Amino acid sequence: MNFLPLYDKIVVIKLDEDNKIGNIYIPKNENNILKGKIFKIGCGKLLENGEIKPLIVNIGDIIIFKDNYNIEKYKVNNTEYFFLKEIDIISIIK
Repeated sequence: MNFLPLYDKIVVIKLDEDNKIGNIYIPKNENNILKGKIFKIGCGKLLENGEIKPLIVNIGDIIIFKDNYNIEKYKVNNTEYFFLKEIDIISIIK
């Protein structure tokens, strides 16, 4: 699947996780915190003055984010894609 996200949109592939990041376990609860890999990114955030601010994240970064009402989802061949903005990312995992 080929996506071209616009501006500050990010396409993330949900990773099947063992609920562990390094030595830290993420509890499964009502917070719906997910782990994903950045698949595609837009060119950056469009500012009020018309300039574009580049995104901090890069393609291939592993992130954690909260699955909430403003995140769009799309599933193709058992791969789940999430469309979110950089502001929706909780952390980049290094």
